[in-house]
Amino acid sequence: MKKLVIGDICSHAWDLAKKHWLVFVIISVISSLISNFLAAPNQPDQTAFINNPNPQAFFDYMSDLYRLNWPTLSLSFLFSCYLAIVVFRMLVRAVRTGKPYASLVEALKVAPLRYVGYVCVVIASCIISGLGTLFCILPGIFLTVRYEFAPLIYATENVGFFEAFGRSWRMTSGHFWKLFLLGLAAFGIMILGFCACCVGIFYASVIVKFMFVLAYFELKGDDQLEDMEEVAEMVEP
Repeated sequence: MKKLVIGDICSHAWDLAKKHWLVFVIISVISSLISNFLAAPNQPDQTAFINNPNPQAFFDYMSDLYRLNWPTLSLSFLFSCYLAIVVFRMLVRAVRTGKPYASLVEALKVAPLRYVGYVCVVIASCIISGLGTLFCILPGIFLTVRYEFAPLIYATENVGFFEAFGRSWRMTSGHFWKLFLLGLAAFGIMILGFCACCVGIFYASVIVKFMFVLAYFELKGDDQLEDMEEVAEMVEP
């Protein structure tokens, strides 16, 4: 079984973030600006949820929020999915080769079918985690951890929809608690970044992203999964 040493992952992620922070911070800032621009302008009545906070009231509130703002919220979601693919591939390439991209133009290319598939993977991940949370919080956490690598696998490996989830499940087998603790460590880093005059959240997010990718590489293992195709091959339509 592969070892997952949280201290080593955090240390390595820190070193990688120091080297590559600028490009990823710029992408994070751009993403935040666009998300704020597309933020929901129409807010539904929150009285029912405030007076009686429960899952049904929260679901009704979110349904009304999306109903009133579905064009801007949908655009924000679709754009965030595109950026996520780009960032995942840049992070993986930075770990593998020491450089986030061979050229920025190539890094921004995403094949349409791969993009549509990625959106489906993200939606399916949210549904799986949401259904688990509805039954009880613990199943939601468990399923989130076990399938957390599915979007990354789909974005960076030449696999299909179901194989992405299958690989994530196999990779995380026997590592739930270490991945859970790694998630808590990432949460703590984000809190520290927020406390650093708020702007530190962007740098902290780069560290957390590298932690996620490094954990993926640690669990992946060249002897367990086939090698990933080069980024240039993945972006071609």
